[in-house]
Formats: sequence, structure tokens, C-alpha cells
Amino acid sequence: MKRILVPVDFSPHTGISCQYALTIAEATGAELILFHSFFDQLYFSDGGFTTGFESGIMMSDEIILDFYKQKESKLKGIAADLQASIAQPDKSGMKISFHMESGDPEVQILNAINKFKPDLIIMGSSGMGKKGLLSGSVSRRIIDHTEIPVIAVPVMENVRAINKVVYMTTFDPADCDTILKIDTILSPFHVKIFCLHLLKDDDQARAKQEIDNLANNHILNKVEGRISFHILDNHHPQETLRNFVEEQKIDLIAFIPHKRNILKNIFYQGITKEDLFLTRIPIMAIKPN
Repeated sequence: MKRILVPVDFSPHTGISCQYALTIAEATGAELILFHSFFDQLYFSDGGFTTGFESGIMMSDEIILDFYKQKESKLKGIAADLQASIAQPDKSGMKISFHMESGDPEVQILNAINKFKPDLIIMGSSGMGKKGLLSGSVSRRIIDHTEIPVIAVPVMENVRAINKVVYMTTFDPADCDTILKIDTILSPFHVKIFCLHLLKDDDQARAKQEIDNLANNHILNKVEGRISFHILDNHHPQETLRNFVEEQKIDLIAFIPHKRNILKNIFYQGITKEDLFLTRIPIMAIKPN
């Protein structure tokens, strides 16, 4: 892995997502690219609040420049703090850079993906305002319009090591390739993978056959000894998933996102984006090759 893109918005959550990204960058030697986008054409109403109406007073070039410098200083500070926290800077050889662009965040993040061609994107799962990262249109556009894996990091007290990953399967034909892709991205951590299916009504026999087929697929020989297969009842999917995550001490939930219902109703088993975030651990949206 060569590059990890980390969109930041300077919310209180930014520090956690950056530290999480640093953990993976240190292990893989990838360059960490911090990215921030801001609007440079804001208007102020008579009451002093920003507005999009032309009747307001447009910000002067001087104010915009000062605004830019403040943002740049914050971004530079985050990069410096991360650089200082690298465990063995003389041995890791990793690089931390930062970039800024003006414009709509969701558009500029997609532009940054095309420009820097990262191997992984790591974002906070809550941000500032209605355009917070992974809250609505920003996340849908990014995950829907990029083939790059995205890890969404929730608010956590501490960054946890990545030892155990649950892969939520709906028996997609690309399951094997996707599991190997996850294992490759996280290869320095030698993760244990739990392949989990939540039962629908009356599909137990089919699910058992499908999970057996997956377990016996020679493509997964690479992760033999580090992968296990599980089928659980789906009467209470949210509670079932939370219990499984807690009992197995899962560090990351991975899944294949579906374009038509992205982050709204991810799985036909009844698991939604909100259910995943309630687990309070990072989630990875990963598309097949």
C-alpha cells in the first residue's frame, strides 16, 4: 500500500480518525495524505450568519485569505502532531503530507481521490454540520463513486489494534476475492477473519450450503487457520450483531456496499448504517475488484 487519504474537517473527531490512519500507515509504510476542503465564497446576512443569498455581503479577498491561512495552520499542526507521534520515525520511512482545496467537500474529496490515487481512504464517521463526513450525501457520493476501500472511524476513546475483522456476507459471488482484498490491505496485522451471515426467514438450508461452499473454496487457502465461518439467527439482527462483536472482541466490520441502498439499508438481513455505527467500532466499505 502506497497512499492513504484522510479527509479532515477539524471537528473534535478528527484526531481519532487521524490516529487510526497513522496506525495503518506505520504498519504498511504508506504515505499519509491529509486533505481538507472549504468553501471560499460565503455570504453574510445582516445578522452575521452565513447564507447563500446574493443579497448578503460577500467575503472580501482579505477575509478569504485570512480564512485560508487559519485552515492551513490547523492542517499543518495536525500533520506535525502525527509526525511527532510516529513510534520509530527513523525506521518507518513513512511520509505525512497535507493538501487543501476550496469548494464543496464531497466534490473536492472525489477530486483528491482522482489526483492522489490512494489505496485506502480513512474518514471520521461523524463530522461538523449536515455535511459531516459519512453523514448523508458526502459519504454516499464518495463510496458510490470510488472503487477505493473506505474505512469509517467512529468516535472512540482510544484507537484499538486491528486483530479481528468480521466480514458480513450475503453470499456475493465476489466474497472470496473481497476477503483476500481485506486481508491484503491489513496484511501487517495478520488479522483473524470472522465470515458472518445473518439468517433470513426460511433460508437456513441454503445458507448452510452457501457457507460450506465458501469455507471449502480453495481461493481462501491463503487465510486458512485465520478465518472462521458463522451463521446466526436474524430475529433481532441489531442485537445479534452487537453481541457477536462484543463476544468476539471484533475490531473492524467489513462489507460490500450496494449502490442502490448505500449506507441506508446495507444488508438484506436488516442491518443498517446506524446499526453498524452503534457497534462503536470502525467499518470498512470495500468493493470487489
